[in-house]
Amino acid sequence: MSKKKSRAWFICPQWENLVARHYPSDGEAAFALHTDPRVLAKLRAKTPVAKSTLLKMLRQSAGKHPLGAPAEELVVDIRNR
Repeated sequence: MSKKKSRAWFICPQWENLVARHYPSDGEAAFALHTDPRVLAKLRAKTPVAKSTLLKMLRQSAGKHPLGAPAEELVVDIRNR
């Protein structure tokens, strides 16, 4: 099995609310968080992404704005749904 298929996938249900409070668009959030707007669009749409990507975005956001909870608590594993 390829590495990509065996990798776990995760979402952050609160992502849209966390980002919308501080940035009016994915473009502005991407610039502020130093990432690709397509990754932010996936997170906003609750499309599963790699855990490392999600934690990276949450930590970068936490560095600029309080999340209200530790980043690890905002991550939801969807493999077993």
